[in-house]
Amino acid sequence: MEFLKKIQSLFKPKEEVIGVDIGSNTIKLASISRSANGCSLTRLYSCPTPSMTIKDGAIIDAHALGETIGDLLRESGFSTSAPPRVISAVAGQSVVIRPITIAQMTERELQTAIKFEAEQYLPYSVTEAMVSGMMLNKNDAKNKDGNKQMDVLLVAAPNEMVKNTREVIQQAGATPDAVDLEPFALLRALENSYDAQTLNRTIALINLGAASSSINIFKAQELRHNRTIGVAGNSFTKAIGQSLNLSFEEAEKIKKEKGQIRVENDATPVAPTTMRIFNVVIPVLTELVTEIQRSFDYYRSRYQNESVDLVILTGGTSRFKNIDIYMSNELGVECQIANPFRGMSLKDVKGNSAQSIEDMAPMAMVVMGLALRS
Repeated sequence: MEFLKKIQSLFKPKEEVIGVDIGSNTIKLASISRSANGCSLTRLYSCPTPSMTIKDGAIIDAHALGETIGDLLRESGFSTSAPPRVISAVAGQSVVIRPITIAQMTERELQTAIKFEAEQYLPYSVTEAMVSGMMLNKNDAKNKDGNKQMDVLLVAAPNEMVKNTREVIQQAGATPDAVDLEPFALLRALENSYDAQTLNRTIALINLGAASSSINIFKAQELRHNRTIGVAGNSFTKAIGQSLNLSFEEAEKIKKEKGQIRVENDATPVAPTTMRIFNVVIPVLTELVTEIQRSFDYYRSRYQNESVDLVILTGGTSRFKNIDIYMSNELGVECQIANPFRGMSLKDVKGNSAQSIEDMAPMAMVVMGLALRS
């Protein structure tokens, strides 16, 4: 929890705000209320992301996105005449979140030195980015010059990406209270929905989005590894479309309606179309498992053979039937589907029925993490 408090202090909101997750496929909005009895979900709304507004994770039409989010805010009961405060997030390969080891120094010295340290890790100039460093812990190890070292979390995002995200919220008639980083929103939702014993384990939280996926490994609520990969929901859809000669929209529809992953020891008969879809997506599944295993191998090499204890899948693609069982079998690790609503009151939620809230749970992890920051 101390780790998250430090992260929150980087962009601390002034008052309760609305979480808005701008996905490449779906926009989600959520708000919560707090009381002595805990948190209650008050609003949960979603709508499709307008086509041609986001490409490869980058916003290319802030005006159209802003109009859509403005409509969603009004639908959910927020008046844009008195601009609501919104927290959104950025993610993708341009966002760098990396534990590094440097010489021990004070907090003040770190914020100056981190920009020089960041040069070797960023795929862009530090002058074009928001860069920060957060002390994780000091250790007794010394560098080649005999100086003591400390572990630091390097955090960086391109200025342009943050600027465009804020512009979208302003176009929606709202006030951008903060632009968070997706892994920290995921951690916040994780901490709110799991018990302390589970949180002390090493957890790989894998966000299977539409255009990209992120692999986030947490140890005792501390982010130790973050990586974005291109294997995601659209990869499955494209494979189905090419094999069955369908448009992207048609392939997406049939994936959701008839897609199912076959797992060992399951002899339940399935329709021929379902079996054909599974055979088509096997190469994509194999690539996804390979990329996840690569991150696990890197983690073990960096942290002296520590292993992942639990895999939690989130994002729209985590709703692909049996994907948790398949991943557990392939990775040899317990695997669950995320539910950020666990332990939260859902009595009077505007925007969704009880059944639709349950259906949205796997894809609501980021937006709930953003709403929980308020």
